[in-house]
Amino acid sequence: MRTLFIVNPAAGNGRGASRWGPAEARLLLALPGSAVWRTRAPGHAAELVLKALEQGFGAIVAVGGDGTAGEMVDGYLKAPPALRARAALGTWPVGSGCDLARHLGLKADESFVDVLKKPKIRRLDAGLVEFTMEDGSSARRHFLNVVSLGLGGDIGRRTQAKGKRFGGTLSYMLLSLSCLLKSKPYPMKILVDGESQPGASYHLLAVANTSTTGGGMKIAPEADAQDGLLDFISVGALSRLSLLGRFPLIYSGGHIGTSGVSHKRVRRLEISSERTVYLNIDGDAIGALPAVFQVLPAAVPFLCATA
Repeated sequence: MRTLFIVNPAAGNGRGASRWGPAEARLLLALPGSAVWRTRAPGHAAELVLKALEQGFGAIVAVGGDGTAGEMVDGYLKAPPALRARAALGTWPVGSGCDLARHLGLKADESFVDVLKKPKIRRLDAGLVEFTMEDGSSARRHFLNVVSLGLGGDIGRRTQAKGKRFGGTLSYMLLSLSCLLKSKPYPMKILVDGESQPGASYHLLAVANTSTTGGGMKIAPEADAQDGLLDFISVGALSRLSLLGRFPLIYSGGHIGTSGVSHKRVRRLEISSERTVYLNIDGDAIGALPAVFQVLPAAVPFLCATA
C-alpha cells in the first residue's frame, strides 16, 4: 500500500515536527513507495488529500493533531467517490490534543508500521456541519471528532489567539477555566431530528462523533464512531459556581447525568440563536450559528490497530 504522510510543521506549537523528524527516514525505508508532503497554511491538508487521491496513494496519514486530521477528512469526503474508493485514512498523532488518536488507541511510534503493513480498516461515521461565516456566507465542513459551541466556541477562539504554549491538555484546561469564569448562557433554538425543543439558554452544546475533546476531556464518554449516530451534549443555564464544580468531572465523563447536563443520540440537528454563537470544529475556531449537523454513517475508512 503506497502511503502518503501529510505533515503539519506547525502541529503542537511546532513541537510535533521534532517528534516526527526522527521517525520519518525509518518509516520511508520501511514502507517502499511512501512519500512525505508538508502543509504550508491552514486548509492546505484538504488540498493535498485530493492531489494524493489523484496520484493513487492507498493510505493517507495526517501527521499532526486533530485539526490536521479534520482537514484531511474534509478533503477526502469532498473528493469524487471514484477517487475515494481505493484509499484509507490514518493519523500519526503529534499535535496538541490528538483526541481522535486517543479515541482510536493510536500512538506515534514504530507500531504504526504494522498498522500500514497489515492494515485493519474500520469504517467510521463522520459528521457534516453547515454553518455561517463572519461575512454571512454559508460554509460546510466534515468532522470526525467533536463540534462544540457557545462556551466551546469561545474557548476555541481564545486558544487560537493565545496558542497552546503549555501543551494540549494543560493549555486547554487553563483556557477553559478562564472562559468558564466569564461564561454567560446563550439563548438557542434547537431542532432534534426534526422535533423542536423547548426554548432555553445554554452555556455549551457539543455534537460528538468520538468521546474526547480538548486534550482528553470526555465530553461524550459513550460516543461510538460506528453507531450511525451523533452524541448531543447540552449544558444549560447553570450558575458559574455550578459550572466550576462540574468542570473536573469532564475528564472522567462524570458530568453526564448531573443536573443541567443532558445527553441524546441524534441523526440531525438544527441550531440557531439571536446572539452570535461561535463554533469549534475539531479544534479549529471557525464559523458561527445558525448551523445544521448531520451524521454520515460509515463514511470514512480509517487505519486502526484493531478492526
